Amino acid sequence: MDGQNFENENNVTVDTTATEVSSTAEPAQETPAAEQPANNYQDYTTNVQPQVAVTTPVQPENKDTNVLAIISLVLGILSIVLGCCTGWIGALFGIGGIICAVFANKQGKSGLAKAGLICSIVGIVLGILITVLAVVFSMAMVGYGFESMY
Repeated sequence: MDGQNFENENNVTVDTTATEVSSTAEPAQETPAAEQPANNYQDYTTNVQPQVAVTTPVQPENKDTNVLAIISLVLGILSIVLGCCTGWIGALFGIGGIICAVFANKQGKSGLAKAGLICSIVGIVLGILITVLAVVFSMAMVGYGFESMY
């Protein structure tokens, strides 16, 4: 056979040169259907439509971030840290955290606002406790305070 080149409809040149098969070649043995590989070319020639799984798109919940709740939580954590270190400054941050938590709860219940409220209350208690202890110990160091009580 002569080798011929032609262009298909996509302007791709195809070489149609064929090689001859000798007559002494052994005939191909057919394997049973169970032993044939799953992805042979005969599977593609059948007219079976692929099944498509129909899924509904998952829409994320519309959760707006409550900035006041986040600020309340940050102020509450700062009030705990500063309440342990400085005392009264931590109590001031705790008051700010409580105010932000109350306004955040008015906008909508939020776990962050509740956590900010709890942290702020703990920070205020720690701040007041550390301040009172600092005043009592400083008065004891100076030498008055305990003697006038007894």
